[in-house]
Amino acid sequence: MNHKKRSHKTGSLSIFISLAIICLTLMEGCYKPPLEEPYRINELNNLILLANKAFEKGQSERAEILYHEALKKSRIIQNDNATVIVLISLSRLYTSTGQIEEAKKFIDSAIKLSNRVSLPENIMEELSFEQARVGFLLNEDVEQILKKLISSNSLNIRIKSLNLLARLKIKQHDYAEAEKLLNSALTINQKINKIEEANSLRLLGYLYLDKDNALAENYLLKALKIDKELALPEKIALDMEILAYFYKNTGRIDKTREFFNRALEIWKELGREDFEIKIKKELETLSN
Repeated sequence: MNHKKRSHKTGSLSIFISLAIICLTLMEGCYKPPLEEPYRINELNNLILLANKAFEKGQSERAEILYHEALKKSRIIQNDNATVIVLISLSRLYTSTGQIEEAKKFIDSAIKLSNRVSLPENIMEELSFEQARVGFLLNEDVEQILKKLISSNSLNIRIKSLNLLARLKIKQHDYAEAEKLLNSALTINQKINKIEEANSLRLLGYLYLDKDNALAENYLLKALKIDKELALPEKIALDMEILAYFYKNTGRIDKTREFFNRALEIWKELGREDFEIKIKKELETLSN
């Protein structure tokens, strides 16, 4: 009797083990490991990240080389999304070094590509914004592009577009409208984009240069504080330059000279001769 029970138990155990092995085999057959990105896409993504970091650090020449290498790789594998992203990045790089006509060539290439292929909405909006930014620098009519973008679902795009439209309104001497747009940008920008927050504050400071000394200085110093926290040399130089004009208007010549010299030091290090020449002329007028 005991022997029969043991045999029955042994048989049941064998069946259980067999079933377990079958189940495990089936599970192994169904299991698919997570798909890895093809190595060329990984290479491309890494190049873009390295280029972005170099650009952020102010290493323009290194960023340029990396972006061009990324552009070559994206075209080889016909990755249209990446190609447009790199073209936009190259446009931003060239505008940062004052090469606006070169920047426009890259944006024109991106627009041509976007007319042939279907791109995600976020990339299309970034492309439209960059088209407007470069167009603004070249005195083109970009108002309609910006008016469309300020209704974007992306808060980041809306903030950037409000700031750029405000700059356009300042150029058109419509200061009241510019102020409204900048205040709208600040209202939306609840720590979403610190760079654009500083841009809004800097522009408001500029608007108040001839209206309210206390407010103008307050806005400009806030912009400078943010740009220093973000360690953005071009923006820091712009803040200091506008502050120098502010101190010049208020008769504080020592402060004027101090801030012009500090801005000049940055532009020299960045190799921006156009800004150097302009500030040197301002310093000469102070000596006369």
